[in-house]
Amino acid sequence: MSEKSTLEDVQSLVSQKYLGQGGIHGVGIRRSKSAITVYVDPGTRPWQKELLDLIEEEIKPFHLMVVEEGRASIPLINEDQ
Repeated sequence: MSEKSTLEDVQSLVSQKYLGQGGIHGVGIRRSKSAITVYVDPGTRPWQKELLDLIEEEIKPFHLMVVEEGRASIPLINEDQ
């Protein structure tokens, strides 16, 4: 990453490049920690660590925070009730 990149630039890059890969279903920002937060499906996959290590290297000088969290879902409304 260029020294002039902002957290928003890096968030956009990570979203465009990695969203949907390796169980990544969300990308956010933690300004107080100068970090990009990636939300991943719970459960470890053998290749997931390699992908997260790659992202961590790519976003330097910013930090990477990984949050294991299930995907958000919207409950279906049953019109018969």
